[in-house]
Amino acid sequence: WLVSRMGDFLQAKGKRMLGWDEILEGGLPDSATVMSWRGIEGGLKAAQMGHDVVMSPTTHCYFDYRQSEEPEEPGNLGRIPIDTLYGYEPIPDALDAQSAHHILGVQGNIWTERMPTWKLVEYMILPRMCALSEVAWSPADQRDWKRFEQRLMGHLNTLKAMGYTYRHPERLHREFPL
Repeated sequence: WLVSRMGDFLQAKGKRMLGWDEILEGGLPDSATVMSWRGIEGGLKAAQMGHDVVMSPTTHCYFDYRQSEEPEEPGNLGRIPIDTLYGYEPIPDALDAQSAHHILGVQGNIWTERMPTWKLVEYMILPRMCALSEVAWSPADQRDWKRFEQRLMGHLNTLKAMGYTYRHPERLHREFPL
């Protein structure tokens, strides 16, 4: 009831509703955009219903998850190394062409309630943000992990020159706390 009511209110004001995939359970308006975070199923369902979708599943797009199995690695719950993130395809094969055009893109999420410093936030998103950007901007058939790894070294040099804190893909930053 609330989702439907809010959708009508926003539509009357010339705005569009945007919400996590739970809004699929509440009678959302046709113009609503769904952010699929609980896996890809919500995104599939929303796109098939004709809704625009931003894919941000916990399996690939949560930057607050650990980047390795190292015991000292900071982060919450799961683990998403950069190569796993790079392998993500935001437009699932299960969608036909008509539904696939509703996938607007991807979003990386980071929940910072357990990150006391900005340096730690930087460390958690960099360089995974580089990988997600390429996933968002490049068709799947033009992505190549080995070529990305080579380009990533240039990105890391730029991040270092700009003073950012980042996780090197091959080694853990051992100077904690950040």
